[in-house]
Amino acid sequence: MKTFSSALSIVTLLLSLSAMPSLAKERIASAGGTLTDIIFALGAGDQLLAVDTSSTSPAAAANKASIGYYRSLSAESLIATGATELWALEGTGPAATLSQLRNTGIKVEHFAKPRDLAELYEFIGLLGAKLQKEAAATALINQIKQSLPVLPATKTEVKPLSALFVLQASSRGVIVAGSETVPDLLFHYSAMQNLATHNGFKPISAEFLMLQQPDLLVVPEHVAQSAGGLNAFCQLPELRMLAAAKDCRVLVMDSLLSMGMTSRIGEAIQQLYQFGQQMALTPATSQSRLAQPSATRVNLKDTAGVNSGTDSGLQKTAKHALGQ
Repeated sequence: MKTFSSALSIVTLLLSLSAMPSLAKERIASAGGTLTDIIFALGAGDQLLAVDTSSTSPAAAANKASIGYYRSLSAESLIATGATELWALEGTGPAATLSQLRNTGIKVEHFAKPRDLAELYEFIGLLGAKLQKEAAATALINQIKQSLPVLPATKTEVKPLSALFVLQASSRGVIVAGSETVPDLLFHYSAMQNLATHNGFKPISAEFLMLQQPDLLVVPEHVAQSAGGLNAFCQLPELRMLAAAKDCRVLVMDSLLSMGMTSRIGEAIQQLYQFGQQMALTPATSQSRLAQPSATRVNLKDTAGVNSGTDSGLQKTAKHALGQ
């Protein structure tokens, strides 16, 4: 009788395990830095078996198996990890590789890239539901909202600070972030005016720089380092026509914070806003902000997101590192 009872208990246990949510049985690979970052931020990093090379945040992602860059995945590398499911951020490919993975029985699930804060909150909620981390998702959304700067409720007689985000300044030209980029989103939520009106990251002319004269510049850390540091960056000959460079009114931001849509987006916005507040008090900046109609870009977009446009040189390097 005891033997029968023990056997019955084992059968009951097996049946109860089989009735548990299937997520625990899946071995997930993540392709896309934003996707991986949010999964870890929700406390579900242990559910990831592998990540792509754009998944540089958090540092713990480096301990996972690599499946190559998300825009040019290696089917062989992913299959070798033993993953049964690929979570693919918008832009993951190529299509032939994804088809090959499906043919081997690996499930491929696509996720759209968030392009503004509202979409980021939806993205976090979706992942929270799929990972059975609803409470963590709600907490993360609230954390981001609470980290945002409180902007003045009424318009002032002083025009907003103008700025440019510089991705490259070399003999090959000056490349800045326009609309549909994460830096543009940061400017918008920091109450700043992005003088670049093109889409994505594109070069601008010396004439543009000379005429526009932004109040401040923002540069990702890897770009400043490649120039030899902040002071060396401010002295680059390609920026010599800018008073902001001459006075070194430049904010160097962590590359991932300034270019990636991550769980730390609120921290990035707050950092930029605080720098803007400091710059607004400097004599040179104050003189340029008298109440006058702005000549360019008077309408800031309500939505902005990851970069688009043509990739070249340093742009490809930055996008590879940031999962864009």
